[in-house]
Amino acid sequence: MREKKVSMVGTIAIAAVTFSLIAMAIVFNISLVFAFSAASLFTLVILLRNGYDPKELGRSVLEGIKECRSLFAVILMMGATVSTWLASGVVPNIVYYAFSYVQPFNFIVLAFLFTLILAYVMGTAVGTISTIGLAMVTIGNGFMLPTHVTLGAVISGAFIADKIAPISSLNNLTLGITESSYLDYIKAAIKTLLPTILLSTVIYYLIGKVYVSSGDMSKVHEYQTLIQNSMVTSPYLLLFPILVIILAFYGVKTIYNMSIGVALAALVGIFVQKISPAVLIKSILWGYESQTGMAELDALVSGGGLMRMVEIVFIITGSVALSCLFEKGNLLKPLLNHLFKDEDSRFALIAKTGLLSALITTATCDQTAGIIIPVKTTKDKFAERNIEPAVLARTVADTGTVIAPLMPWNVNAIIVNSILGISALQYAPFAVLCFINPLVMILVEYVISLKRKNLSMEASRS
Repeated sequence: MREKKVSMVGTIAIAAVTFSLIAMAIVFNISLVFAFSAASLFTLVILLRNGYDPKELGRSVLEGIKECRSLFAVILMMGATVSTWLASGVVPNIVYYAFSYVQPFNFIVLAFLFTLILAYVMGTAVGTISTIGLAMVTIGNGFMLPTHVTLGAVISGAFIADKIAPISSLNNLTLGITESSYLDYIKAAIKTLLPTILLSTVIYYLIGKVYVSSGDMSKVHEYQTLIQNSMVTSPYLLLFPILVIILAFYGVKTIYNMSIGVALAALVGIFVQKISPAVLIKSILWGYESQTGMAELDALVSGGGLMRMVEIVFIITGSVALSCLFEKGNLLKPLLNHLFKDEDSRFALIAKTGLLSALITTATCDQTAGIIIPVKTTKDKFAERNIEPAVLARTVADTGTVIAPLMPWNVNAIIVNSILGISALQYAPFAVLCFINPLVMILVEYVISLKRKNLSMEASRS
């Protein structure tokens, strides 16, 4: 029986066609649904021509899609969460009171640190962005700060959740597959995490200094007056984000947490804000449209909608199908064979693992593959060199996990774009932590390798 194997030429052709289709979709503003569907179809044809069983390929794709059912539910619930939090006055009230107590002075660094802390508690990057992050961006807009700059700071803070939050599904996947305890992981991660946060904070402070004088307080006061005149304002509505944070802290699953938030916000919208059930249902499905009487403010506190997230579900379905075909066809095997060598040093192994994680996250548009494939590939190699499993966990978290929102075709970037209407091409240069973290990891490991080499040389001399 002929061995099922795609040639190097075939692998290169698949990669070239896939990236070309994604690039064309971005350049010509075509939905990525078509790009991923066409790339999956092309990959499927290549695999079938090389002897792969169509039933096995189809089963692999279906299993991959089924595993994403909870993710699909969370994404749809995000659309409902945004619209109900807007309609019930939760986000407008956060904005209203923030304008009273938060000064425009260096709001950029404040947005980064505040989002970072809350993301660690909530345990989900996109969940944090769609709730607290939305409010932070809206406040920044009120202070006349560029949306993409504020959003970059928010995204940097939010992706701490996927990297290190104890209740994060991605973090727990990383710990589980590397067989690391959370305590050991924290001890290893702190070596790269602290320098990354400190450096990011300094950079955001400097960025914030550039925009410190941009706030027009007369416009801010006008916003407050219009919010107060168009809906009920009360500090009690600020309990909503507090409730979400508390539920997340106690380990309530994201989908249940969001469902509770949507249900309570809907009740507030009907009984406090006096929104009719029909209007509320329309808002949940198609997005909330604010009517404060000022178009500029309405643009800040409008959005959401479950139906707007349906396209994202189809995009993820296409990307998952493509990832499953890549994995089933062993299309990455030639790359892995050329990348890793038996004589690789500790530093080379860690650096190459980080590179592989970043490449797979970039190619498959999903963090999960960027965690699982590198760990499965290098786990034994790390053990052979007596490198702790926690270091392997830190390596993929510092690379493939945190860079996800930087690519416009990545699932995370698509979700952000759907919620806030800002492309990754705009905010990525300001998502400082996401691209600094891999560089810090490489630098820290290089320093560690030099120290180990010096100690080894001293020991040999003695």
